[in-house]
Amino acid sequence: MNAESTQAGKAIATDNGTQHRKQQLRLQRFGMALSTYAVVTLAVVLITQLGLGKMSTVQWGIFLGAGLIGNTVFYFFFITGTNLRFADPSLTREQIIYSAAWGMVPLYSLPDARPIVLMFYVPAFSFGMLRLNRQEYFRVVAYVMGLYTLVLWLDYYQDQPGFKVQYELFLYAIFGILLTWFAFFGGFVSNLRRRLRNQNRKIKKAHAEITIEINERKLAQADKDQLIGELETALKEVKTLSGLLPICASCKKIRDDRGYWNQIESYIRAHSEAEFSHSICPECARKLYHPYYRKREKKPD
Repeated sequence: MNAESTQAGKAIATDNGTQHRKQQLRLQRFGMALSTYAVVTLAVVLITQLGLGKMSTVQWGIFLGAGLIGNTVFYFFFITGTNLRFADPSLTREQIIYSAAWGMVPLYSLPDARPIVLMFYVPAFSFGMLRLNRQEYFRVVAYVMGLYTLVLWLDYYQDQPGFKVQYELFLYAIFGILLTWFAFFGGFVSNLRRRLRNQNRKIKKAHAEITIEINERKLAQADKDQLIGELETALKEVKTLSGLLPICASCKKIRDDRGYWNQIESYIRAHSEAEFSHSICPECARKLYHPYYRKREKKPD
């Protein structure tokens, strides 16, 4: 019972350690995403400072406030372990969708610098290559393109100055093709990673089974060697007599390998496990105690 409890405790400790390492990795990836937010914000500042566009105070407030609030929520999820309740604890899809929605603020506010803003969607989509499969990637693409469609519709509906339908549709098509390529390529990379992970898991399982089998064979060999050793020891302890024994026809002494004549009792005792208890047979008794036996035979029954 104690051994089982110890084994269970080790398994729990191993699982906790693995989960902690995974959570640390998710926090590191979140830090990389946070740096992307900072780069995009810096790019928007440069665009406005270089006179390529202008954002109002309200738009700046929405842009900065949404970035701060969204990332604070994601950080809270990771630091408290709330993300573990989701099917994908890395929250990759959710982070990409939120960053895409956040990026729609400068995309709408800076129409003249729209190609530059669209360029910064590429790093956000690259985060999904190792996590999202092809179907999930296409859902994200559909969501982002839907938001982009809404931006173009607002520009057209509000009759924004300088709005060129053909130019905007061209950008829209190029952006859609780019995201679609990301969906295919990212899905391929993600599926390849998943297959490699499954193969690695199978290899580890097979290795564990082979290790168990090798240990069992070693134990069986050790038992076999022990049994052979015990049998050899037993055989060494067993003393048997075999072959021709030179024996005196008169006194029945036996000659040993060195040429000495030994009493039969001594020789057998030295070359076997037999012991002797002396007695006398009836024929010898008659010879040795002849008068006594004659009187016994003459007595009537």
